[in-house]
Amino acid sequence: MNQPDLSDANVPEWGRNTPWRQGMFLSHEAATAFGIAHDGDQDTAIVVISHDCDLAQPPESEPEVEILIGKFIEKLDGNYSHGKNTRTLHLECTAGPAPRFVALTGSNKRSLPKLRPGMPSLAAFVPRDEIRMSPRERRTLQLWLASRYHRSAFPDEFDRRLNEETGVKERIAKAFKDSGAYISAMFFDIDEGHEVPRNGAADTYSLYITLMYSTASDPSEAFDVAQKTADRIEEIFSSRCKVTVDGVESWKWIELCGIDSIADDAITVAQSQALSKWHGDHISLRTDPEQPVFVDR
Repeated sequence: MNQPDLSDANVPEWGRNTPWRQGMFLSHEAATAFGIAHDGDQDTAIVVISHDCDLAQPPESEPEVEILIGKFIEKLDGNYSHGKNTRTLHLECTAGPAPRFVALTGSNKRSLPKLRPGMPSLAAFVPRDEIRMSPRERRTLQLWLASRYHRSAFPDEFDRRLNEETGVKERIAKAFKDSGAYISAMFFDIDEGHEVPRNGAADTYSLYITLMYSTASDPSEAFDVAQKTADRIEEIFSSRCKVTVDGVESWKWIELCGIDSIADDAITVAQSQALSKWHGDHISLRTDPEQPVFVDR
């Protein structure tokens, strides 16, 4: 392999003319030079996550380039698409000659020096051309990165009931595994936004769910999938959160008061601010837009 001349005198300067932008991928040559990949490794995917303005700055003001180390995958898991999970993102990259799928984990982050004696500089390499993100896909990456620091926090007791008492969390994850690529986000309205302490199975949280579906490729198909997913979620809550005593049916732990579907190009800012986006963070513990994914309040 022909390595570029990495001596300081021959390394291009960082500035506005740099070819590097957020969302671009390191070549195998660059990954090998930085010791991230090895010869023959074609599965590792390394994406630049530093902002364009930071990439254009000289090393004196922005000395490092942030990257995420992921891997190429064969297909998307709907639980991880559209930024629904804050720890893992499955993203389709369509701007290159052929679509590619990549899996990224937020914790697998590194920084590469822009200029350090005795070490290579990313400026000496060019980004991969055979895999690139469209503006829409890059926007998804940005919102997913932001969601790690700005996202809704639900009451601990609500989370406990959703997971430990009812097992609803895991079943929702299974419902999204195949259909989730069409669903951009799921929003929760708990107790109409009021913080009400709950005690005991009979003292239920009231829950309204809104599914936001993508209109990017096939709106009609996405609508049908959203409706079927809503029906499945209703079944899950009915089977896990209802009890019949002396012929009388009642809710326990969490009462699902309603579930609606809405297109991503129809939801209003006011609606998004009144709702809290639910992230399936628990999924990352298993072994196993340009859609508007609104920033949580």
